[in-house]
Amino acid sequence: MFVGLTVLLMDSVYLIELPGKMFLPNINVYLINCDEPVLIDAGYGFQESTEKLLHEIKRITGSRGLEKVVVTHAHPDHFAGTAVLKRELNVSVAAHKLAVPVLSNLKKLAINYYGFENNVSSFIKLFLQGLCKAEPINVDVVLNENDEIKVGEYSLRVIHTPGHTPCHISLYLEEKEVLFSGDVVVGEGATWIGLPCGDVAVYIDSLKKLLKMKLKLILPAHGPVIYDPKKRIKELIRRKLSREEEIVRLLQEKPRTVEELALALYNEQDRYRLLWLLNVVKAYLKDLEKKGRIVYRWEKGKKIYSVK
Repeated sequence: MFVGLTVLLMDSVYLIELPGKMFLPNINVYLINCDEPVLIDAGYGFQESTEKLLHEIKRITGSRGLEKVVVTHAHPDHFAGTAVLKRELNVSVAAHKLAVPVLSNLKKLAINYYGFENNVSSFIKLFLQGLCKAEPINVDVVLNENDEIKVGEYSLRVIHTPGHTPCHISLYLEEKEVLFSGDVVVGEGATWIGLPCGDVAVYIDSLKKLLKMKLKLILPAHGPVIYDPKKRIKELIRRKLSREEEIVRLLQEKPRTVEELALALYNEQDRYRLLWLLNVVKAYLKDLEKKGRIVYRWEKGKKIYSVK
């Protein structure tokens, strides 16, 4: 018995919910069952996820199999399953040009996207390969802004939406006014923006870019389908800006370190993720520094932040 739903949403577009494990969330991938079927994202590489994905692809597409996987960005919940699909179904992999160097080299991914320069081998072994079952992936089709991917009688247009990662893309089915948003717009909670690869200002710019588009429906990689796209996008912008205001208020009370801010901002249930949350707080602080709202001084080897 497989975990997660598989739902026909519209015109041969299937949502396939793939399982996570431990602290890794479930992920929605989308199968477009046209003459040459296309999959958007591929989930994790561990057996519980790939077995369900292969089963659903074979059940839905039959003898047509799968032609292409489009990876929205270089995080393992989105790309790790592609290695299995390449071996089992001989698919081609498409991704943004900025994803190519990190998808093909897990060391570059660990350093450039997660910041693990000192313990890079352990991070690769324990997290990327151990938990997520990720392998290096060679990209067959390099994508750029406004490239088009044929899906039957329609096309998916590539929209570069960085901020969560530099390589993040969304895919726009213009004829239906539907956006496959990856992680730039999630159905619940908020998108993770953390250093070294995340950028709050760039992320908000990507959201503002999407606000200008005609959208009836957003199909996110996490959380439920979004039926009021503009409301949800505006909510995500508000959340990021309000978090920055919360940080400024905390610094108005007294100067604080990154660690002190993280402990003040997040509840105890989140604190097991403190290592990740520190990078999130650093991304907010970087944006506030650029805006000229905060400064820092060095004290005993640590940055102490205060309002300007």
